[in-house]
Amino acid sequence: MEELAEASIEDTDGAGLQLDIALRRPEDKCVKSYYRRFNYTRAWASSRKIAYRCSRFRTGCRATMEFTIATMGYSAVRSHTCRAAVPAVGRLQDVTTAMMNRADTLAIEKVALPACLIWEALGDEFYGSGNGNVVRGLSEMQVQRHIYRARHQHFSGHVHGAVEIPPLSLALNEAVSFFQFHYVTINNENLNKPTRLLGWAHPSLINLLRYHGTTLFVDGTFHCVPRGYKQCVIFMVHDRASGIFVPVYYVLSTSRTGDSYWDMMHFVVQ
Repeated sequence: MEELAEASIEDTDGAGLQLDIALRRPEDKCVKSYYRRFNYTRAWASSRKIAYRCSRFRTGCRATMEFTIATMGYSAVRSHTCRAAVPAVGRLQDVTTAMMNRADTLAIEKVALPACLIWEALGDEFYGSGNGNVVRGLSEMQVQRHIYRARHQHFSGHVHGAVEIPPLSLALNEAVSFFQFHYVTINNENLNKPTRLLGWAHPSLINLLRYHGTTLFVDGTFHCVPRGYKQCVIFMVHDRASGIFVPVYYVLSTSRTGDSYWDMMHFVVQ
């Protein structure tokens, strides 16, 4: 029966739906299709049809959808009870490649956006109610894996690499670099654990340091910092034109030693 099913599909449309019916390999048994945000999982196949059921069938939803080989079309057999149902009509649309490319693009363009929100955006774009076709694409877990892998490859798998290149290195809504330096210095108190310093400043404010006789002030240190760091130090400068003190540099440090402060001052002045 299974061999006949595969042969009949190949004779009818070998390129378009061969993967749909050739589901005898164990890894294919969980192939999913989407239709207007409904998730269908294949239940069984015969020489005449392939049956899909709602992926929430374990919670009581009895919705099913069938692909009929004779007509090469889909039809809804039972309605959804998990939420408002839409009858299945139209053709099969494979958006797997398009979703992978879109996920990789958004992973870099929206690096500050969580993977779950990117998945929601892709779900609305590819599986939304405006698409009248049965859609074959990526699951939420597959999309998130693509996002993490794309970011890992783009930023060389290093957390500090993400802040050194665009878009995270740029000032908000401006095409200028907010990230200024990243140095590693000797920690005399623990030679096996060097001090890491990362500095940020807006280029327009850095110009205040170029005036003669400028005085720098340490405004304060904050303990609300990323894991692995000890403090965030804010350096301020007195703006003679306005007569006010302006925060210029923000420096993350993994150390709170006296030497680390001198190192910060040195890199800020440079």
